[in-house]
Amino acid sequence: MKKLLAGGCAALLCSAAAHAGWSVNGDVEHFRWAESTDPRVSETGPMFGIGGGYRVLRPQGWQFGWRGRLYGGSLDYNGAFLSTNEPATGTSVYTGLANEGQAIYRLPGSASGMEVVSGLILDYWNRQLSSIQHEQYWIASARLGLNFDRRQSQGWFAGGGFKYPFWTRQDAHLTEIGFNANPHLEPKGSLSLYADLGYRFTRHWSLTGYYDSYRFNASDATQRLINPAIEGCTAVAPDPAGGCRIFQPQSRQDSFGLRLQYSFE
Repeated sequence: MKKLLAGGCAALLCSAAAHAGWSVNGDVEHFRWAESTDPRVSETGPMFGIGGGYRVLRPQGWQFGWRGRLYGGSLDYNGAFLSTNEPATGTSVYTGLANEGQAIYRLPGSASGMEVVSGLILDYWNRQLSSIQHEQYWIASARLGLNFDRRQSQGWFAGGGFKYPFWTRQDAHLTEIGFNANPHLEPKGSLSLYADLGYRFTRHWSLTGYYDSYRFNASDATQRLINPAIEGCTAVAPDPAGGCRIFQPQSRQDSFGLRLQYSFE
């Protein structure tokens, strides 16, 4: 009986020391996408998102979490026509879904609530450039950084670190705009930064300002493609044997946003 009581007390202490918390949030951000081309391609404008998260909270040691986000927005496009390379303006529409699994180590006895954060991010978005031209991206990234959170009912918290996209697949749907094949492109990931600074007003409500980013180097060019509507491949890489070799140029994404969150803790 004493052993059973001791085991029950230990289980109660463990459950008190660790609890799980769900959260929901909404955000608005200034989004910018830029490609290193001539003329330069850029897309800027507001992006809106809703999301949620789940996290196992412990006073120290390892803990795990998940967060997801559904987002979209209409952006001002400044670039060039693919067929002539002449300057062009318009509107591009983004819709996307991101999921992240996190493994977090909270340092014992840290007065600042320091945590080492690692994460695996799976991100998908559709980039609608015109009624007949759109691109889809699938990106797998790793995150590593630090959080500082005392977990007080009121107070500041912050975090930041690095993000690296180690796998990227881009489907430009080339056959839909006249090419004879549609090979996928693979922009090469490069290291980028993220950061956030927030304030918890109550145990449930918090507001966070954040910065997030992606960096991609140019993809390898495809095999020779034919499109009767394009002469001379002015906007893509020409092939001496005729036709074109398509590639995604060096690109970067930067987002500055505000996130309002409600936690069910």
